[in-house]
Amino acid sequence: MNKDEYLNKFAEKLSITIEEVESEFRELYADEVMIHTDLSEEQQEQRALQRLALLYKKQLRSPAVGFEGIIIAASDCVDITLRQKREATELFKTDPQTAINEGITDEDGVPLDTRKEWGDGRANPQYGKPLPETNFLRNIWGIAKTKEGQPRFFNMVLSGKLAENEDIPVFKPVRFMAIDRGEKLNPSTFTKFVIDEKLEIPEYNGVLNQFMRYYPIEELEDYHNNVKDDFNRLVAVEGDVSMLNLTPTAFDSRVMVLEDAQSLEDLDAKNLTCWIPNRINIDFAEGSKVIVIGRTAQGKKRDEQGNITEEPGDITLNCYGLYVLPEYKISLPDEIQPIIEESLDIE
Repeated sequence: MNKDEYLNKFAEKLSITIEEVESEFRELYADEVMIHTDLSEEQQEQRALQRLALLYKKQLRSPAVGFEGIIIAASDCVDITLRQKREATELFKTDPQTAINEGITDEDGVPLDTRKEWGDGRANPQYGKPLPETNFLRNIWGIAKTKEGQPRFFNMVLSGKLAENEDIPVFKPVRFMAIDRGEKLNPSTFTKFVIDEKLEIPEYNGVLNQFMRYYPIEELEDYHNNVKDDFNRLVAVEGDVSMLNLTPTAFDSRVMVLEDAQSLEDLDAKNLTCWIPNRINIDFAEGSKVIVIGRTAQGKKRDEQGNITEEPGDITLNCYGLYVLPEYKISLPDEIQPIIEESLDIE
């Protein structure tokens, strides 16, 4: 077989795109050209093919399988060691003996890993050892299927470099490898989200409707009160964009305000403030209809003097995923100057 036949065979065997296979081959070939200058072009190409075959054989031995679908939400990237380290350090300062006796720090005050087991019951090999410099985690949610399976909702926790990646393709057709655990997928060393526009995925709004309930804005407070103890709570809201401020806040988010369809009948109806992180592209204008996937939050109200009270404020939404309904999209002007809006008086 010639090179192209091999590449097509690899793509079919691993259920990945030929473009992805060709890209990986080019990287290996460029590497061969650099390190094996004494070989002919044909020999360098052959070595690159052999190395690619070895890589794919390793993937086939992995428990990870191929999936195709869409990611609908990606949470913020969080370093979970920060809080552990801070609390351990504070305890060592105030009560070093307790910190040492309970295995929270060592005798020098270095924070230790206190988890004996992982969430699935497996022993934690790092138990009792110093906490790592960083431990980044990010949750993603999506709808995907294996080549022969049916679409299903899934959650996946990314860690390390995968979690640090801010370019996770949300609401794009993707292929990826993962270890199948039912509604929970686990990443593997081969997990990479590759956009494939050739995938035949039904219209996103219809797909979402099969797996998620859309909450009216007026019901969000009840929803939040019922699930506020679940850090990974996730909700979908559909609404019209009444205000869009592209000027980043102090926390580097943009502000969007959504209205329910009922606002046509009631101009005083509740709206919803959404915090949109920089990783989400805003290519639509006010007046568009969107679906927002995210995590609810609730701060405290302020009085007339601007002081925080003990009274709960309005529900807001930290945006993890955003889809603009194509038939209701209003595009941004080619050149737009963000306008700083009046204070929204929200936390």
